[in-house]
Amino acid sequence: MNKYTEFLAMVSTEFHRYLMENEEYAESIPANALVIFQIEGEDAFNDWHKNTSLKNREPDQPIIYVYVKRWRKHSSIEELKVGAVA
Repeated sequence: MNKYTEFLAMVSTEFHRYLMENEEYAESIPANALVIFQIEGEDAFNDWHKNTSLKNREPDQPIIYVYVKRWRKHSSIEELKVGAVA
């Protein structure tokens, strides 16, 4: 994965976490919506994500833009253990 796809994976995960904590936003997103993230201060990523997303848009697929203004200072994870998979 390139640096943008790794960043997109992290942003997507955090967005889903945010929706679980703020259900009113989740209810306003149409089914099968194309989500385009626009992150404050990340202009190159924003251009890449918008262009890549629009190239892969399904016909008549609804589009929503998610504008991220701030990040939490730390992870919400307090402690974890990672196990190897054989």
